[in-house]
Amino acid sequence: MMETQRWYGQGAQLVSLGASVLLAIWLLVRPEAIGGLALGWRLPVWALGVWALGAGFYHGMGLAGLRTGWSRVLLGAPLCWLLLMLLFILMLVRSWLG
Repeated sequence: MMETQRWYGQGAQLVSLGASVLLAIWLLVRPEAIGGLALGWRLPVWALGVWALGAGFYHGMGLAGLRTGWSRVLLGAPLCWLLLMLLFILMLVRSWLG
């Protein structure tokens, strides 16, 4: 019970939702961070962004705690936090490099 509370408690959901909102706003303000990539890199990064933000919102709204099976594995914690962190690092590197 304690393990489930750690991954799917209100604090964990709030972190996922907040990180997803901030990354989504960052992508709205700076779309050239992904749009400036070559097509071979742009499509996988775009897919990572869709998956990361979707998983973050899914977990943040508490939907991942209600499900079992593959949807919980692919969209729930801790994978959603890993995806959000990868997208954040990618956006940070792209913003620094221009």
